[in-house]
Amino acid sequence: MKTAYQTPKTVAEIASVFLSLTPVRDQMLKSRLQFWTDRYGDKPLADLSPDDVDAVLAELETTPNKNGKFKSGPTINRYRMAMQSMIRFAKQKRLLPRGWVSPFTDIPQHKENPGKVRFLTPEEEGKLMDAARLQSWVLLPLLIRLAIVTGLRRGALLGLRWGDVILEGEAPHVKVERTKNGDAHVSPITPDLVAEFKRMRRIRTMDGDLIFAGKHHNAPHDFRHGFTEACHLAGLEGVTFHTLRHTSCSRLAQAGVDILAIAEHAGHRSLTMTRRYSHLCIKGRASTINNVFA
Repeated sequence: MKTAYQTPKTVAEIASVFLSLTPVRDQMLKSRLQFWTDRYGDKPLADLSPDDVDAVLAELETTPNKNGKFKSGPTINRYRMAMQSMIRFAKQKRLLPRGWVSPFTDIPQHKENPGKVRFLTPEEEGKLMDAARLQSWVLLPLLIRLAIVTGLRRGALLGLRWGDVILEGEAPHVKVERTKNGDAHVSPITPDLVAEFKRMRRIRTMDGDLIFAGKHHNAPHDFRHGFTEACHLAGLEGVTFHTLRHTSCSRLAQAGVDILAIAEHAGHRSLTMTRRYSHLCIKGRASTINNVFA
């Protein structure tokens, strides 16, 4: 006798459907969600209580890792966000009762520590570009400049193919079919990038070929050594490749671009991440105040 299909109800069942149907760019999300399913996998998600959530968060806070260190508040928040993402999915798919209240509702998050945002000045960018041109991988300067102009993440940049670059028309741009957040994204590019793309594209290059490939044309080039050497040669300290993304957003903020536009540029789903640049937007706010109240 065949068993009729049953709508997923338990934490483990819903987690399985969530992971199979949701584009996941954060490789840690699966393991963090597994932490919850290991403890409450057999429990209906609708029965998950604030006490259950408290118990898991307390375990995360008090259990050291193999090196004897405890998880930081922001790290614990990432575990929490993994479960909350699954809950949002379950609500959208109507896998939870109407009017159901999340057990996370009245449980505060740990305070995030944004730290000091490191970004490159135009002078530092110039030094880095000069140093990058001395490295063996000829595409490194193009990758660095594109990261600064578009603010795209490393993974999105390395996944670009020649067919994703639109060089003709009034608005040249690169298009990313799916970012870390699972959304499509279009990033305008500057005339210098257009010229460099045209120069670097060879006759035999196909639209489906990766742009930032090395010896193996079907795999992105591992540019980390060259980038590190370029930073060292340029005398730059505290710079990682992600600094280029911060540079992109910070330059826009310094130019007076508002937070919402910066969030769109960076592909942020929430303004929480974008607010780290808000102190740089004083020029734009000052202009608005003078225009309105002068």
